[in-house]
Amino acid sequence: MARRASRSKKIDTRTEEEVQESRGARLTYGGPWAVVLGGYLPVELAHVVLEGNPTTLALAALGVAGTGTAVCRLMSHIDNKAKRPKDQRIWHQVNTGAVTAAATLGTVVGVDSAATAGAWFLGGVGMAAANNLWSKFYKAGSEKSASKWEKLESEIGLAKQELEDAKSNGKGTVVAKVRAKDGATADELARKIPALASVLRLGQGRITHTVNDDDSGDITMRVQVADLLKNGFPWPGPSAFGTSIGDSPLNLGRYEDGETLKVNLPGVLRDPQELRNGNVEHAIAQGTNGAGKTQGNCTLVGDAATRTEVSTIIINCSKFQQDYGHVRHAADMVIQTEAEARRFFKQLHTVIKARADYLGSKGLSKWKPGCGLNFLIIIGEEAADFADGEAYSKVLRTLRSTGGWFLSSIQRATHDQMDTTARSNHPAGMAYGLTDGADAQYILPPEAIEAGAFPGWGNRKAGYLYAAGMGIKEDRWAVVARTYNADRAQLAAAVTAGMNVRTPMDEVTAGAFGALWTNRTFFTTPLLEADDAADLPQEPHHPAPPAASQPAEAAPASEHGTDEDEDEAMALDAEEVEELIRKETEDLDDELQKILDSDPEPGEYDHLSVEQEIEAPADDAPVFNLPGACEDEDKLSSDDARDAIFAQLDDWVREGKDSFQPKELNHIWMRVDLEEPRSWWNRLRTRLLKDGVISKDESEEGYGSYDLIRSPLADNNGE
Repeated sequence: MARRASRSKKIDTRTEEEVQESRGARLTYGGPWAVVLGGYLPVELAHVVLEGNPTTLALAALGVAGTGTAVCRLMSHIDNKAKRPKDQRIWHQVNTGAVTAAATLGTVVGVDSAATAGAWFLGGVGMAAANNLWSKFYKAGSEKSASKWEKLESEIGLAKQELEDAKSNGKGTVVAKVRAKDGATADELARKIPALASVLRLGQGRITHTVNDDDSGDITMRVQVADLLKNGFPWPGPSAFGTSIGDSPLNLGRYEDGETLKVNLPGVLRDPQELRNGNVEHAIAQGTNGAGKTQGNCTLVGDAATRTEVSTIIINCSKFQQDYGHVRHAADMVIQTEAEARRFFKQLHTVIKARADYLGSKGLSKWKPGCGLNFLIIIGEEAADFADGEAYSKVLRTLRSTGGWFLSSIQRATHDQMDTTARSNHPAGMAYGLTDGADAQYILPPEAIEAGAFPGWGNRKAGYLYAAGMGIKEDRWAVVARTYNADRAQLAAAVTAGMNVRTPMDEVTAGAFGALWTNRTFFTTPLLEADDAADLPQEPHHPAPPAASQPAEAAPASEHGTDEDEDEAMALDAEEVEELIRKETEDLDDELQKILDSDPEPGEYDHLSVEQEIEAPADDAPVFNLPGACEDEDKLSSDDARDAIFAQLDDWVREGKDSFQPKELNHIWMRVDLEEPRSWWNRLRTRLLKDGVISKDESEEGYGSYDLIRSPLADNNGE
């Protein structure tokens, strides 16, 4: 008997998890049938017991219905806590509602007749079969979704962030509402975004988040699952041809979700559209070489050149013609050397003061459309060439309210490339591709960095950028955008057409620039390749501005001669060269002999001693005068000397001379009829520096020199 019992015993090789799954499956699939078959007898028994007392039967029916309602509400609460999908919650309510209705009706009318019994079993079989089918097919999909989020919760710790709603815009972007609970913070979610991106197989910077200012637990997470910027977008043309720069935003490109990237430069637009109005926000465009900064800058310049009430100034001390040749005629003034840039920033203080005085006379605290001044857009390309001067920093502090926006374009805005104070005066930023995406912290606000902005793609994605400030709402600061693919000829044609509507530089600003404006460099036609420029008007031959600062076109080669012919005509044979050297040598010997005759060697006086008197010089002997000494009749009063120096400086300004050394004025100030003429000159120089007439040359090669900013006779300074 013992052997027979041991043979009949079965060994269960399943794991505990498999045993639990088997029990769960029996409950899932057998439960509905147990309710249908097992519920028949209690319902019928209750009807038989209570049918003789109508009052008790009614109360019992109400009790069954109330119990069923309570079960429905409890199931709804459990589903909400478990974060089950909406359709699953509905199915649970249908089940509990059907069971409640069947139990209530069965208790009242009974299930002993053929009709009621048939309805009970037919309805019950249908519901049980439907539940089995639901559990078999729907559960696989729902568990797959649930396990995805559970995997994130268990592996990267998202249990305290509840995903409430996720929607796709159909353009590769999924926006999800995340509710922080149990004391969780947005910072905790931000620290887990890199791990979340890894789990979802997304690149860095493709998941960003923003926080509701009024509720720190309300977080919006944005996931970009597809790159729709890869092929770029062609430039659609001017955004608002012929309207004021103060009417509507300029268009720069497209966001990855298809929205247009717009910027509000004046800060006071009549129609800001989805942007915010406020103050002018200077910007830094930062990106590695080849990241597309210049292309974006040219797009801004081209769009602005088709508006009124705006003037553009471009500073490019490295390669202006190469970078901006196709839109060069959009600039009212072009600065192409570091010396010009240095003088420009110093003179700009006078311009800012003049514009501020004008706006003050109109009762305005800042620039607005129709005020009579043009809004100034100043593009500073390769800002490292000029971003370390005090004048540059001061301009950024004072230009804003007088109607001017400054864009500093630089590869890396570190302290060794740009003064940190100047950098802090750029509230806005455009972060193009960087070798190290963390460098975006130099120009983007902390909110954008915390939201996940990380432009670490280098120059592999030319034109891609993050843009913050300039009226752009905060929830767009960490959204990747791309500048338009603007064809050079198309931009050039738009700028050419815009010359018919653009407002000339206002008189207040032009007058304050003084000689810098009079002698400015400007262009009237684009510079394009021959094929692109075939249908565009060529630059006319017109007189250059004073001081000949306008670049001249290269003269064409002679029609009947070649460079080889010129070289041959200018060549000298060996005999002619030898004769030329002989004549030059003879002339040099004659000059040396004259010098020796007039200044004999000291040996001529070797016979003299301390006891002997030196004979008096001959009447015709040369007289040596110390520098600065002059006859009494040639001396000048301090007022006359000042007037002479002012007149000399004024002449230099009119001639286009932009720098000088003090020794060039020695012939005037050393004639002052005072005991200490040098002290008098030092005081006058200090006054000229204070009045902004001259400024120290801060360049390494300009030590001891001064920049001539404006005429001292302007604005009655000479009185």
